[in-house]
Amino acid sequence: MKKTYTTTLLLLIFLGLFGCGGSNNYDGKTGLISSTSNQSSKDISIKNIYDNVILRDINSSYTQSLVLISSVKSLNDTQSMATLETSQKEFKKLALLYKRVESTYVAGRESDDMRDIADFYLEQFIFNSKGDTLFNDLQRIFNGTGALYKNSHKGLTALEYALFDKAINNNEMLEKMNSIRLTSALTMAKTISQNLLLVKDYYENKSTFLEDADTAISLVLNQLVDNAYKLKEKRLGDGGGFTLKYKDNPDVKRLEYYKSTNTLEAIKEILTTHKKIMDSGLSKIATLGNASSEAEAIVSTLNEAITICNSYSGSLEDGLSTSKTLELYNATAILQANYTALINGLNFEQDLLEADGD
Repeated sequence: MKKTYTTTLLLLIFLGLFGCGGSNNYDGKTGLISSTSNQSSKDISIKNIYDNVILRDINSSYTQSLVLISSVKSLNDTQSMATLETSQKEFKKLALLYKRVESTYVAGRESDDMRDIADFYLEQFIFNSKGDTLFNDLQRIFNGTGALYKNSHKGLTALEYALFDKAINNNEMLEKMNSIRLTSALTMAKTISQNLLLVKDYYENKSTFLEDADTAISLVLNQLVDNAYKLKEKRLGDGGGFTLKYKDNPDVKRLEYYKSTNTLEAIKEILTTHKKIMDSGLSKIATLGNASSEAEAIVSTLNEAITICNSYSGSLEDGLSTSKTLELYNATAILQANYTALINGLNFEQDLLEADGD
């Protein structure tokens, strides 16, 4: 027993003397070691991410959902161009705010009860694509031959269909606003708000996110890499014809917000949220784990992707077949790889990506 203790002690001394600069604070298991200084810095960084990104964004989204309900109520009361355009404007605000919540949705990783809210109740784009099935369902409902009962009938994807149609002008859209479509839109807006309130309540009263810094870091990292994957494959790859399934077959109808032509702005909102997470504490955490180069690569790629977004002269729907879209797709592929490198650099384990079937 004494020999084992002496050998272990000598090994620790050796690592302490010669391991400085090459160590990424590996604890022999997963995550960063919890020295007093590192632990304090990690706790501060994680709390900053929670307070200034996760909590702030869910509160902003919920508040905006109440504004959206009010605007759709006004549209129900007065079917005018002004109330239609106001509802469309308030929908766009909520959709973009929700991209922030979705990007950092650690609630579904903490709790099985919260897992489906983001993907199946609030937003159906990733797991229930915008194929003919959903829109045919909705059209039957609006025509009076169907019922509004599925979760997919009452989320953001459905509400976009109720309020927008890129193929026609708003005068024609207004003519489509029969009583069933209007009351359905109001039900959708209220359901979205109720689900956002569930998320808000969870984060404020039930989440264990701040109880352990390493667990929280792992949740954030795995959410970001999964979100980057979905950005690459679903939001860009399928529509742009870059994925194996749709190779060389671009189609705007596979884009997330093609009815309202808000896809590019949604993508930019996701990228900006990722950058905010890095700036709010994740880059600091990476530095603590001697993985600053991996974090710098992520920030650099995010800046590049945002610059590409800003270079479009119009919507992604109108510019889908330009070289910019391939450049943006390639940047998101690098972003996903960079997150994997950071996860490995900090000695955390990467979860299986939820949407790739692995």
